[in-house]
Amino acid sequence: MISHKLTRRNLLGAFASGSAVLVLAPILSGCSSAATTPTAAPAATPASAPTAQPTTAASKPTVAAQPTTAASPVANPTAAATPVASSKVVKLTNVEDDSRPLDNQAYANVYKAFQAKYPNIQIDFQILPWEQAEAKERTMAQANNLPDMGRAAYAPDLVKLNGMVPLDDLVKPAYLDRYPKSWIPTLYLNGPDNKQHLYAISSFAGDKAILVNKTYFDKAGIKLPDTWTTTQFADYAKQLTTKGKVWGVSLDAAGVGDPWQNFWLCVRAFGGGLIKGNTLDSKTPEAITINSKEFAAGATWWRDLYKNGWAVPSAPTDTYQQRDSNFMSGKAAIMWQGPWSLIAQSDALKQQGWEMAAMPLPQGPAGNSQGPSLAGTYGIFSTAQTHGVVDEAFSWISFLCSDQGETIYCSTNGMLPSSQALWKLPQFGGNPLYSGYIKGFSGGSPDYPIWATSAGVSTIFDQKGVPMMQGLLLNQLTPEQMAQQLQTEVVNFLTNNGLKLPSA
Repeated sequence: MISHKLTRRNLLGAFASGSAVLVLAPILSGCSSAATTPTAAPAATPASAPTAQPTTAASKPTVAAQPTTAASPVANPTAAATPVASSKVVKLTNVEDDSRPLDNQAYANVYKAFQAKYPNIQIDFQILPWEQAEAKERTMAQANNLPDMGRAAYAPDLVKLNGMVPLDDLVKPAYLDRYPKSWIPTLYLNGPDNKQHLYAISSFAGDKAILVNKTYFDKAGIKLPDTWTTTQFADYAKQLTTKGKVWGVSLDAAGVGDPWQNFWLCVRAFGGGLIKGNTLDSKTPEAITINSKEFAAGATWWRDLYKNGWAVPSAPTDTYQQRDSNFMSGKAAIMWQGPWSLIAQSDALKQQGWEMAAMPLPQGPAGNSQGPSLAGTYGIFSTAQTHGVVDEAFSWISFLCSDQGETIYCSTNGMLPSSQALWKLPQFGGNPLYSGYIKGFSGGSPDYPIWATSAGVSTIFDQKGVPMMQGLLLNQLTPEQMAQQLQTEVVNFLTNNGLKLPSA
């Protein structure tokens, strides 16, 4: 979803990192892939692609110079509005918040194919460190100096600052029909005119599933079921824990993005949520129902994985980077993860003599909490409008998010396309690691209703919810206290953003 659902990512383990440098290992958390081989790099370095340097607001991704063989790209049958061709050279800037080398290479490969069609458009690729990107983009929007286009993970904040261009008149309906119907509403937000507008399109999908070290399960005599419950999950975590050596599960309770997203999945599995009922059906502000026994039950289940000694001891201070590292180094047998870099992760474990498998989320009393998610959303920023290059900026994002662009991009870095047509390709739908995610996409609803997403509600969960998660693990808060305090924070936030909420 636009509220940067998915979850960040980079798998460090032996590839350790965490800094804002472009040497970050491509393994990671939030978007993955498995049995296919990454596409080779482009035959020539894209015109705007410089050498590696520190990842700052002005830094650019490194691209290798090798031949490209993008796994039979699918022709784009539903292109968006076709921009007028021009011989005049136009220079654009694209922003991204993912600094993994394979993501770099994926952009390079798509850019090479793009330039064959639009040789007059030159793109400078900038990267903002994931942990800093949201704040930096808000600051740039306030100063009216955003890039021309790029990742729209923080669209709700930028739209409120009049920093994004609506795509209503640029995107044909057939272009959106490539996504599951339940996903499309997540691309719309309330604009400055208080009307719903399309602000993004998507190049890859992502929601969480569970990655497991199958070798550990086999040694423990545990046969992986096709589905599992939260009770089974906890029991397996217990069985797989060898005190002081290996723990059942790797958790993260620090940083932004992943910690809250993973915790929220547990809450939703027990029936907790922002409101009662299906968020897709909620068109206007409703009573907030975080303070509930269902929320407390989910929070208790999550906390007890740590309290009982089945989760890695460093969980209260671990970010997604340490969480991934714990799993990839064999310190933990299970972790929540999105389909971000399954190929690289699976290969890395294989080199250590381990086999990786993907499992659906465990089913709690309320079922499987996996919901629709368009993780890789891209939009046009107001800077392009100021510079008069909206059509050119749209040429890039619509190509990147086309079936052809998605195939090249996802074949390179191991992510999962958002176009349903591409799920039928053997490298995606026929791969057991991907298929576990695809099956989960068939049900569920977004984490938050569209009116709450438009208000940027995910921000308050990262800012207030994550510290409460730490307090929960450290016995500074009970689940019931957390539910009550968090509801107060969310109600105040939404009210301050002009939403009139009925009482529960």
